[in-house]
Amino acid sequence: MEALTIRPATEHDIETIQYIGSITYRDHFASLWTPDGIERFLAADFTTDALRTTFGSPAHHLWLLAYEADGREPVGFAKINWAMPEPIQGQRGAELQKIYFTKACVGKGYGKQLLDHIVACARQHAQQQLWLDVLKSNTGAQQFYQRSGFRPLGEIPFKTDLHEIGMLVMTMGIA
Repeated sequence: MEALTIRPATEHDIETIQYIGSITYRDHFASLWTPDGIERFLAADFTTDALRTTFGSPAHHLWLLAYEADGREPVGFAKINWAMPEPIQGQRGAELQKIYFTKACVGKGYGKQLLDHIVACARQHAQQQLWLDVLKSNTGAQQFYQRSGFRPLGEIPFKTDLHEIGMLVMTMGIA
């Protein structure tokens, strides 16, 4: 397994995050949306203004970029939000809002490397738990998170312009 190079993203990386966010989301979730629906979703999720806001608030958000060993092209990213209440019990912790890899990099062990890095960052920020929500239909991701120590808490609604899917909220203690 190749080692990843993981670094905090900065405001200078906005275009990179927009690019990789767009291709990875389409690679993994295009079937859940109409073509117009996914474009609207991505346009809202990755606007320059929205990304600038998160970079302007490092006490609340952290973006990470992941590169393969050569360090030239990003292959994935993550976004963590600090001290966020999870939607089932309301306990505060680090929310892993996004963790995406290009389709070519799935299954190479990179997700585990990035998740281990995220857990270390959450500990450094004195978070008691790490939580996330994952599509109920994404059983592969759910299994990955369970193998990594997450446990299911409950379900929350989520729908696209095509489907009512729902999300599974998962958490792990990291204190």
